[in-house]
Amino acid sequence: MYEGVRAPAVFNPETILEALDVYQRYPRSILWAGGTTLMSQLREYPSHDNKDILYLGGVSELHRINRNERYIEVGPMVSIQRLLTVGQHILHPVLAHACKRLGPPIIRSQATIGGSLCHPNLRLNLATALMILETQVEIKDSRSTKSSTRWVPIHRLYKRDGSLGLIHGEIITRLRVFFEDANFQCFSIIGDPFYHPETAVIFAVFAKYEKSTISEFRFSLSLPSIDIFRSKEIEASITSKDLPLSAKEIIAISGQLRELLSNYSSKIQKVQIERSCRILEKTLQDMNTKVFAN
Repeated sequence: MYEGVRAPAVFNPETILEALDVYQRYPRSILWAGGTTLMSQLREYPSHDNKDILYLGGVSELHRINRNERYIEVGPMVSIQRLLTVGQHILHPVLAHACKRLGPPIIRSQATIGGSLCHPNLRLNLATALMILETQVEIKDSRSTKSSTRWVPIHRLYKRDGSLGLIHGEIITRLRVFFEDANFQCFSIIGDPFYHPETAVIFAVFAKYEKSTISEFRFSLSLPSIDIFRSKEIEASITSKDLPLSAKEIIAISGQLRELLSNYSSKIQKVQIERSCRILEKTLQDMNTKVFAN
């Protein structure tokens, strides 16, 4: 035995109420979903900070997928691969592409939605795509005697500095993604968000246009180790423009993004700014191409 060191306890609740009860009594426990991120981290054993583990895999409510005419609701323990399989005909293309880019099927079958969204240090594919789909998230708080529940927009999961906004005692229990038509959707990654987040960029767009006039344009830009950036200013400047956009308009919009990113955070690398501007320019050019094709 190692003096002053104990093995972590592993709790395996079968209901949400049991999970909340354990989390209330052991608020410093590590929430364990698919484990793909946690298992990839180097942890020495024995260690004095061996935290207890609250495994959520046995909570059947967190594995559910339900849908109606307006939206699909997904539990955080649903694997990425299962979401792709069940929702292959109904998922927004931008969300489906984000899921597929998370890794090969063997990884996607283990990785969960909740685990991807709640990575403590990185903002990855799913968060970037779900941000522009204006997804709603249900959060339960174990600290309340009645286990209070609230729905929040997904951007409220993260603080201004990009860190995870959930506090100890809170658990994501459902995500609600609304069905919505769009004329143009895209998802792109430049670099490696997991191994080289300091230079990588993740980009997602959801746009509508009527008779070549843009009626709505949403985009989210993830700088994985910093934050998910979304500019209402740029979105508004693109909305109401006519397609195809001129080269002058595209350059002006790209310059607007460059200026905003340069002033957003000193942590953003120049290569990320350059990549972000180039990918926005390409996206707008792709929208032009689609209009010409139709």
